[in-house]
Amino acid sequence: MAMNNKTLQLMASKLGLGDEDKVLNKAAEFERLLQTKSMAGSNMSETSKVVICLDLAATMLQAEFDIKTAIKFSGLKPSAYTNSKKVVQNLLELNSDRLTTDKLCSTLQCPGVQELADRILAEYQKQAKMEVDLNLPQYVCMAVFQACRVSKVKISKSKIVEKSRLKPAQWAKLDTDWTKFTDLNFAAVEKKKRGRVAKTAVENVEKIEEMEIDTPIPEVIQETVEPYEDWKKRMLETAYKELRELEKTESRKSVTPRKNITPRKSPRKSVQKFSPYKSPSKTNGVRLLFPIDL
Repeated sequence: MAMNNKTLQLMASKLGLGDEDKVLNKAAEFERLLQTKSMAGSNMSETSKVVICLDLAATMLQAEFDIKTAIKFSGLKPSAYTNSKKVVQNLLELNSDRLTTDKLCSTLQCPGVQELADRILAEYQKQAKMEVDLNLPQYVCMAVFQACRVSKVKISKSKIVEKSRLKPAQWAKLDTDWTKFTDLNFAAVEKKKRGRVAKTAVENVEKIEEMEIDTPIPEVIQETVEPYEDWKKRMLETAYKELRELEKTESRKSVTPRKNITPRKSPRKSVQKFSPYKSPSKTNGVRLLFPIDL
């Protein structure tokens, strides 16, 4: 067994890996490689780094590992432990599913901005005052986000923030710095490119129009068949319109007063010529109810 540091041996014994020589050697190798990598802005302590290296070594060699106990001894919360483990995996290039601009653009359905995102990453690394690992997900996500902003391509901000594994406050701070950097180095260039493309398109259209003047194309007249639903709607509207006009005409006729029409007398008030109860003949001034001649 290689001579490992005391912290590694102590943590290995607490996690039940004291007798696993292969795991200890691999964890020590990971720890040495990690010391050569830049971890600016990381809040991981030396103990948490050792625990994570043991975790990665045990996972690679398929040894038993108690993750709950490891989180307890690392001094990190479960979410912070998971994020720190992914950062170490990216630094040691152990994660085959490492986030790249190609994968992120495919996920967000914006492949047209990948080239610009790569150029933003390269320029940021060139101008950075300290060594920056651009393989970390937050930088990849920010480069794609800024490329979409400059190119005016709409994407889901919540998805890209989730992919970056940053908290909203951390993302906002990083966004402010990268927005200034991108506007200074890329916004004006992309604007000029879009202007040149638009001008070239206009020139091409003008050339095509000039060519079309010399060779006129005969106009083709095509009969358009009105859809049934449109015809039905038009016919119903016409019928309803005529019906409303007819109703208005009838209403005006009913309102006009009639002239030289005398009121009809009630039949009850008219004098009856004959009555079944009265005799048409009179005798001595007395009206007989029944005739005399029988």
